[in-house]
Amino acid sequence: MEQIANKTKDLFSTGVGAHVPGKVALAAKTAGVTESDMKNRFNDSEYVTDSFGRPIPGDGQHALNIGGHIVLDTVLMEKQFQFNMQKIVERRVHAVGSGHFGYIQMDQDNVLARTTLASCFQSGVKTPTFVRFSTVTLPRGWPDLARNPRGMAFKLYTEEGNLDIVGLNWPIFFARDPMQGADIIKSQEPDPITGLLNWDSAFDFLANVPEGQHGGLMLFSDSATPNGYRHHGYGVHAFRMYNAQGESTYVKFTWSRKGGQEFLSLEDALAHQGDDPQYSQRDMFEQIEQANAGKREYPEWEMHVQMMTAEQANACAFEPFDATKVWPRSEFPLQKVGSLVLNKNPDNYFRDVEQAAFSPGSLVPGIDLSPDPLFQWRAFFYRQTQQYRLGANLHQIPVNTPFMSKYYRPINGQGNLRADEDIDGTLPYQPNSKDRLRYAAYAAEPPMVVPNAVRSRQGHGRTEGTDAEYDQARELYSRVMDDAQRDALHKNTAYCMQTAGKDTIERYLAQITRISPAYVDGIVAYLNNPATLPGRVRHPPSKSAIPQTCGQQYQPIKVDLARVGELAKRAHLVGKAPRYVSNGHKLGGKDLRTADTANPQADAHAPASSFYSGDGEIVRE
Repeated sequence: MEQIANKTKDLFSTGVGAHVPGKVALAAKTAGVTESDMKNRFNDSEYVTDSFGRPIPGDGQHALNIGGHIVLDTVLMEKQFQFNMQKIVERRVHAVGSGHFGYIQMDQDNVLARTTLASCFQSGVKTPTFVRFSTVTLPRGWPDLARNPRGMAFKLYTEEGNLDIVGLNWPIFFARDPMQGADIIKSQEPDPITGLLNWDSAFDFLANVPEGQHGGLMLFSDSATPNGYRHHGYGVHAFRMYNAQGESTYVKFTWSRKGGQEFLSLEDALAHQGDDPQYSQRDMFEQIEQANAGKREYPEWEMHVQMMTAEQANACAFEPFDATKVWPRSEFPLQKVGSLVLNKNPDNYFRDVEQAAFSPGSLVPGIDLSPDPLFQWRAFFYRQTQQYRLGANLHQIPVNTPFMSKYYRPINGQGNLRADEDIDGTLPYQPNSKDRLRYAAYAAEPPMVVPNAVRSRQGHGRTEGTDAEYDQARELYSRVMDDAQRDALHKNTAYCMQTAGKDTIERYLAQITRISPAYVDGIVAYLNNPATLPGRVRHPPSKSAIPQTCGQQYQPIKVDLARVGELAKRAHLVGKAPRYVSNGHKLGGKDLRTADTANPQADAHAPASSFYSGDGEIVRE
């Protein structure tokens, strides 16, 4: 890290440090770029004081009183008020998590160096990085080993600002349309009436979203109970990267854990959750501390990319900007470009982890958003939710500070909790005749012709409403998974179905029948023999998602397979209003420099009549 430390020192006189040296110094220590003195720090103040420097009277253990009756004690008042307001708004998603610092080291002559003008991805560059691991849908206090996707969010402190890459331990998500984003989370949260977690809502949502079966398969496999944070990471969405020549390429990130992934069985995950609700956080913390003591290697991941041109995107049989789909590695192979190493635990969990804020909208020159609608929407609302949690000046919190940036002249003015010195007389409006404002023309995104000029609510999944929606889930179940992994999937699913209603179970099984009848048979075998499942919660009545009694053995769930088979025939249309089902429109465009500028909308859309034919009602079964 010596190279980075020296570079950081230069920034005190040439970059951010020239404006706000105190903020940069603290941020650099927080990230481990310069040496932290937290462990050796000693406060040598002669007296304990309140927040404003007043020495606290008496012995600090007794409130001011008259005959035992409390009177106005400003020291006590400040202590209690500070306690009352100490916590901040909980994250709406990704509430349970752990964060750690390290760096990304790019390989020499890596392919990204030719693909993007982003400085952090050039050959041999080493960039300080903060990574936050988390579960996704469950609230604070929930065990961090609970069955859930795992978030893996990266904050790269680059010389052109902070770059955030917000991903998962899976390469896909449950839905592709931003309209369903909030619904996914709500379907996997505790019941709003009882406050109890039950799986009926999760199965019900998936039963109505055919494209969600890929994610559903992952959710009920052992991939949803990794051994701590010993898993891979995926960017899920594609970025559009561009170089100095204006050439664009779509790129997806993958981080492959050194030593491979580790997963826990259903029984082991349940046991560890009860024994240590912070199992994952403790495991990662101890890995880094042991490495600092020379007892093991630091946690490390290889960094890979998949790359796709606009021409390849338009030729895909599936929509490449559909978050429910992967890019097949046989067509778009992984290419190693660097590595991620985590080597520092936070000095202060609240300051450095709880207040960390990520947004896909935190981009740097050379990197842009792809045409993925869900990705674009996340870039908008992630920033808004973090400002709601932390205030408009969340960038002043050390973990969020762009302390490595060689440029820093923000134009956003005042705001709640503004505490730095980076105004320097700059006028609060632009343009003006006083300030010498210079903008980065070199960083302008290359223009792109979009393939569709029709404003509508038409879907953009090329496989929407067809049997091809299940192709990748079939591949995962039938070819990628082995017998033991499939059996674990069947068992995990049957276990979670113990708090789902019979009708919901049958509609969900209709969806996965389209993946493989053997998938259904494996689950039904466990439902018929509940003694093979862990736990002692009685199955509820068929019309209820709420367990009526506890402390009894599971009861067999008799599935009507004839009904499941009938529902499966139209499963690909469930939840779809034919009027809005995709009619083959593509999201990927072409760079303007190579596009048909004479007729940029040629073949861009079907006749208007195709948008308004058919039934407008959503198919239910």
